[in-house]
Amino acid sequence: ILLSLILVLTVSMVGISSAQDMSGVDPSGQTVVYWHQYNSGAQLETMTALVADFNANNEWGITVEALAQGSVDEIRELMNGAIISGELPNLVAGFLNDAFSYHQDEAVIDINPYYTDPTWGFTEEELANLNTSILDSFLIGETGERLGLPNQVSANVLVVNTGMLADLGFDGPPETFEAWMEVACAAAAAGGDNKGYPIKGGASDFESYLAGMGGNLFHDGAWDFTSEAAVAVLQMYHDVYANDCAYVPDSAFGNTDDFALGLNPMGETSTAGTPFIISGMAEAGYETEWVVTTTPWTEGNRAIQPFISAILMGASTPEAELASWLFLKYFLTTGSQVTWTLATSYFPINLEAAASLGDFETTNPFFAQANALISDPDINIYLSPQTLAYGSIRPLIQQAVADVTSNGRDVMEVATELEEAANAVQADLE
Repeated sequence: ILLSLILVLTVSMVGISSAQDMSGVDPSGQTVVYWHQYNSGAQLETMTALVADFNANNEWGITVEALAQGSVDEIRELMNGAIISGELPNLVAGFLNDAFSYHQDEAVIDINPYYTDPTWGFTEEELANLNTSILDSFLIGETGERLGLPNQVSANVLVVNTGMLADLGFDGPPETFEAWMEVACAAAAAGGDNKGYPIKGGASDFESYLAGMGGNLFHDGAWDFTSEAAVAVLQMYHDVYANDCAYVPDSAFGNTDDFALGLNPMGETSTAGTPFIISGMAEAGYETEWVVTTTPWTEGNRAIQPFISAILMGASTPEAELASWLFLKYFLTTGSQVTWTLATSYFPINLEAAASLGDFETTNPFFAQANALISDPDINIYLSPQTLAYGSIRPLIQQAVADVTSNGRDVMEVATELEEAANAVQADLE
């Protein structure tokens, strides 16, 4: 895929890379501890297999110890403790806001010296075979520190049960917010086991709807939740719930679990979640027509929100850092990228791997649909605010959605409180 996405963030950072001149550095025999977020299923099995392949075949006798440490949020808590104790992993999963935070504490380093090293870095040929737009999404600061190597690219999408919609009298997925509301209410009113729209309430779902309305949460150094677009999204949540056209699932993935059983007409998920829907439908023996598309939009504002996480390199000895880099470089090889994509449905960063997915796309139409969306120049790419405070703002958004739905609070009052709380967090971290 080609994802035209370049982030150049002018953020003042402290701390410097511990990477120095690597001439004479020998990574042989090093053990690399990698904290990752792949806890079960194909993601864990595939990462475990890739690590095992690297351990068995790398010429330096490097051993990577890959440890599943829960979600990225849970890893963040572990990293906070590791920063205090000084017992850092060599590699750790994180989003860009995590990279900001860890780099301020001098816990992760700029990998540019490895990226460009004449002996250990990418050759011109290797670099030409990589999607540098994605790789450059972890470049920050005026000096262009590279705080991680992206390894997981997906997108937030709307899955729609078009078979159910046809039964309800709709021609296709909702493209407008008015049609979205009509679909949710028609499904809820259908009776039997049918449910309306599943409200997860997460920040990413909120932001995808906001992008479809042409909104932006953060501008001119401040958070804005009282804009026309932000208030409209909160009002939409309020209305769909108040009109008994929506429900709150009882588990983290209840929205897509119910979708796989034919209990709701649509729901938001990461593109990496589509294999779980497929397997859920197969296990339940439920057959229907369904598609992957974007959330609704107003004129000129159709958008898709990519999720990009990376592997960050912890500050350590030159030998351990170089060994860590060699595993990162291995992960971007064509063979590794094909293996990773086929098993997880994450978009590949290696262009040769991406070009070899024809058969996979033929047999995996939902991946192909998502790939077409994220590659479509007429669909806007929405990026979450890349600020240090973002990770702390996300739970505030989730609480606001709960307040306007199940807690029944006034939308404008909640929006105002959310904006004040978010900017207070921002001020504390500046």
